[in-house]
Amino acid sequence: METQILEINLISAQGLKPPSTNLRRLQAYAVAWVNPTAKLKTRIDSLGGENPTWNDKFLFRVSDEFISGDTSAVSVEIFGVGYIKDFLIGTVRFLLSTCLKKMDPIRRSGGGTPSFTAVQIRRPSGRFQGVLNIAAAVYDSSECGVLDKVSAVSFRELMEKKESESRRRRRLSRAGSKQSSGGESCDFSDSSDSTASTTLKDWNCVRERAGKEKGNQSNGGGLLCGLVMQSKIPFCPSDRDLELWADSFEENG
Repeated sequence: METQILEINLISAQGLKPPSTNLRRLQAYAVAWVNPTAKLKTRIDSLGGENPTWNDKFLFRVSDEFISGDTSAVSVEIFGVGYIKDFLIGTVRFLLSTCLKKMDPIRRSGGGTPSFTAVQIRRPSGRFQGVLNIAAAVYDSSECGVLDKVSAVSFRELMEKKESESRRRRRLSRAGSKQSSGGESCDFSDSSDSTASTTLKDWNCVRERAGKEKGNQSNGGGLLCGLVMQSKIPFCPSDRDLELWADSFEENG
């Protein structure tokens, strides 16, 4: 079965309504999934309160039929951090057709340029309150071919995995240098900055290549609920990064 890569970016939410029993400042996070067996979680926003910002990106491997289906949706649940257990703030059922139908056929079939929209949040009571700002894009599976080893991945976790692996390799390299030279060696590289920079550059290359091949000149900008969003979502993992994550996933699995 032919597959494509669906990229979902949970950007932010506005006007969340925590329960009246919550006496401290709201700390919110979101959980998203296409298949309930593979749920992905954003970071916790500790500063935004009722207007959290995550800007977390998720990649899902989906079929062509799912992309083109009128009722195909991504499910999102928004939670608040509680004293004993976390509490549900609201849910969103994001229909892909409401976002992807804005795209021309080339972009919808794997052009890779994100489309932005805002979706109302349904509270546990059934009432609508607040909005979720979200972006979606579709990539040819050939752009991230190693995702056929996993069904879903968080880009943030992918970068953290690569940084951890880079630090481990540097430690092994320093240990080997000390043993061979009998002295101490110094490593002045910044693991976090250098790794993140390399990853972002790799992902930008994938986007630029996809844009050139599809002839798409859109800058992906958008205005969401009175918020001026960034003109581009600047990062996307390369095949090399995904291979690293997928290999580690198989070893730990």
